[in-house]
Amino acid sequence: MTSNRFFCSGGVIRQSLRQHGWIGLLYLVGLLFTVLLPLFMSIGDEQPRVVLKSLFDSTSSGNELQKLILMTVPVLAGVMLLRFVQRQGPSDLYHSLPLRREHLLTAHFISGLILLLVPVWLTAGVTAWVNTSVELPYIFHINDIGSWALVVSILTIFLFTFTVFVGICVGQSLLQTVVVYVLLLLPQFLSMFMGRFLERNLYGYVQVRETIVQYINGGEFRSSNNIWDNLSPFVRIMDNLPHRAFSYMELLAYIGISLLFVALSYGLYRKRLVEKATQAMAFSFFQPLFKAGVILCTMLVLGDYFYNASTRGENWSIFGYALGAILGYIVVEMVVRKTWQIVRVRALVEMVVYGVILGLVLYIPISGWLGYEDRIPTAHSVEKVYVGQEEPLGRDAQKEAYFSQDRAYIASVLNLHRELVRAHAAGEKSLSKNLAAESAVIVYRLDDGSTMTRRYTFPEKPFRTELTKVMEAEPYKTVRYKLDKLQGKAETINIESLDDNERRVVLTNPKETHEFEAILREEVLNMSYSEMQSDRYPLGSVSITNKESSFTNDEPKWNRELSYNWPASYHKLTDWLEQKGYADKVIIDAKDIFSIRAVPIITEELEPYQPNQYIEDYKLFRSIQQKHKAITIEDPKLWSTVLEKRRPYSYTPNMAKGTYLFQVKIKPLFSADPHTGYYYFTPNDMTPELAKALPAVP
Repeated sequence: MTSNRFFCSGGVIRQSLRQHGWIGLLYLVGLLFTVLLPLFMSIGDEQPRVVLKSLFDSTSSGNELQKLILMTVPVLAGVMLLRFVQRQGPSDLYHSLPLRREHLLTAHFISGLILLLVPVWLTAGVTAWVNTSVELPYIFHINDIGSWALVVSILTIFLFTFTVFVGICVGQSLLQTVVVYVLLLLPQFLSMFMGRFLERNLYGYVQVRETIVQYINGGEFRSSNNIWDNLSPFVRIMDNLPHRAFSYMELLAYIGISLLFVALSYGLYRKRLVEKATQAMAFSFFQPLFKAGVILCTMLVLGDYFYNASTRGENWSIFGYALGAILGYIVVEMVVRKTWQIVRVRALVEMVVYGVILGLVLYIPISGWLGYEDRIPTAHSVEKVYVGQEEPLGRDAQKEAYFSQDRAYIASVLNLHRELVRAHAAGEKSLSKNLAAESAVIVYRLDDGSTMTRRYTFPEKPFRTELTKVMEAEPYKTVRYKLDKLQGKAETINIESLDDNERRVVLTNPKETHEFEAILREEVLNMSYSEMQSDRYPLGSVSITNKESSFTNDEPKWNRELSYNWPASYHKLTDWLEQKGYADKVIIDAKDIFSIRAVPIITEELEPYQPNQYIEDYKLFRSIQQKHKAITIEDPKLWSTVLEKRRPYSYTPNMAKGTYLFQVKIKPLFSADPHTGYYYFTPNDMTPELAKALPAVP
């Protein structure tokens, strides 16, 4: 009955194939349906043939379903083939046979590999035969088919052996399935929730995620190169394929891990007791780890939920972590003991012990013991520095133009960093609802080759002196305004009014575009800090589309576009446009106005503000107009004042007393109806003449 040569039982293999052959058939049909069938679906369409980079290519309509089948069928096979150790009757029967446990496990390993690998290579063979026999609407080669079969085979082996290993450790098929998928997602889950926990509680912490950007068929695809995401096979397969193919090193790693799971399965199965069938945990030494993992995950989920659900997030998040520890322990204890009757003194003590230990696990990283918040590099240890409002992602993270070696700039950044840390340590970091907020991401490249990243959100006014030195420097403006792309390579420059897109000018003459870009760059570099922070309504907007180059020919057109405002402080640019006769075609002045009306904004009369609430400008104007009659401004001179001093509409719950909402109707150039815009006018913007025309705010 036992083959010494193959160290397994041929009878058990045949029995397993007869009993579970439907799994192999299901896998074969699923792969044919998701790999081969989509290749036929576009036959006859009068369209050019598409080159597939791989059989995981997103142009295949079965791509998502293919990945779903890959993630489910090998797990299903591992669960079904190992049911003989999870159910008491079959477990007693199989272990009473004159076979060693190694023979039983080997037979089921071989059965599973036959059921799973044969469909993969049959699908590959049929696809190769069809590709040579039929003119398909897609172009791919035998190497593409072989690569697909190799990747699918290795991933199938990994998922199957991992499922078997988990099945040896637990005693229930349902729990085995749940644990498999939880562990496959666990690295990404812990990375995400721990990152959010640290960002909320550790001042300056930013979860660094390297982002890979690819452009395929005119679309942008972003995938994370974060190590924790890569350690999560579920995320790696479901989110990143086909945009990020598996490297040979990754495949070798999956083979090595699969062999490790096989070895561990043999070692643990030899020690597993037969009576552990139907028990949650087959080995008592796994129980503490299992309980701690469930409790920690529950704490993170509920803590995050209560933080986001409450306006007083920090206080309620503590309640969420405590509740998560209690509920997590209750759930895991009921699963392990297979009963809801778990109330006992020992359970209460154990729950407290787990809660304290895991509470320390969460607290220690955000405490001052590790010195994370106070850590500031020395000036001589910084080689380069990046400062921006957002973390550099994708290709931006690699651009040397975004990192400055200017020692004066590095000193200014370090000075700002020190002031932020000092204010936080003194309890001055809290944001006030009446103060404007500023954000900064600081990335240091240190002389030892490491990178230090911090992100801060802070009130702007107390740090205005330090911010001025940083934000007026050329390296900061290069990052914020992407000046590295403003190099006289514009294909078209579109200048239009923000009030009326019918008023526009398009520059295509190379001489004019070159002059315009040079002046725009000069204006940006000459901007003062106050001009950068100003919220005055601009004269227009500028959209620049650069020409294709050897570096950008794989990017869609929209990714080569740059956008800028044209504020009134750009005097040299305005003069150039006036000389060319373009300014009058864009700028809105009093002669273009049809009418202007105004209503006062009284904060007490507004609806209670809700987080993330936004009210459309016309709805707010209409609502206020029902309580306070709109005042019509008749004097054209005052129209010019309104156009000059207006501010963009933005709904905030705290308005200074004396703020007005203006409705401006602009004469159309081509359409029948006037264009309507809504703008704010603060008390600081008010002139004596305009104040006389408006009633005092009640």
